[in-house]
Amino acid sequence: MELARQLAAQGTDVVLTARSAEPMETLAAELRARHGVNVEVQPIDLGRPGSAAELKRRLDARAIAPDILINNAAFGISDRFVDQEPDRLAAMLQLNIVSLTELAHAFGRQMSANRRGHILLVASMAAYLPTPMLATYGASKAYVLSLGEALNVELGGEVGVTVLSPGLMDTGFASASGYQAPKSAYENVLPPAAVAKIGLEAMFAGKSSIVAGHSNRIMALATRFVSRHHLARSVLRMAR
Repeated sequence: MELARQLAAQGTDVVLTARSAEPMETLAAELRARHGVNVEVQPIDLGRPGSAAELKRRLDARAIAPDILINNAAFGISDRFVDQEPDRLAAMLQLNIVSLTELAHAFGRQMSANRRGHILLVASMAAYLPTPMLATYGASKAYVLSLGEALNVELGGEVGVTVLSPGLMDTGFASASGYQAPKSAYENVLPPAAVAKIGLEAMFAGKSSIVAGHSNRIMALATRFVSRHHLARSVLRMAR
């Protein structure tokens, strides 16, 4: 929501997409009243196969061709890998990886043809290290980081692609995933508005990736100097 608010504050028309229409309609009314921008609400479950193509068809039918795409939708599952429910796991991978990729492909192709546009992919600090008890979520975000950094180079000069990696935020992720963060993680919590500002500034500056928060950037850098096995064991100890 903060990403949409900050774009609207810059005078950018917005398309809002989520499973539930009501929160998006409330946000849309706020953005229209406060900033005078056009806001289109398209409720759709991006955790469902074929949803990305359906969204593209809907916007094409309304002659809407976004030149900014923000892939922010995701959820996680906090549990032992073998204990995760198959249907929920499949929905998470569909949302975090497949739909994200399909949206980037469909709208990125359109932007590339027009030789302008920006794509912001939201990853996570979990992209930088193995995350036992959040293994599939962390792996999905590592995919997002790798994809975005590659596309930044591949599409450079036509479409800007940036990956934003926030740490722990007060967004409801922990309760939805069942994840209990270690107490130390709360020392680096940033407000969603601050993270959104960091991400948008990096996107418009053409950066390939940005970790939100000074402490988080140091932690991401430090992972390069420790074995991934040791990192995984450390994360598992904290998760327990």
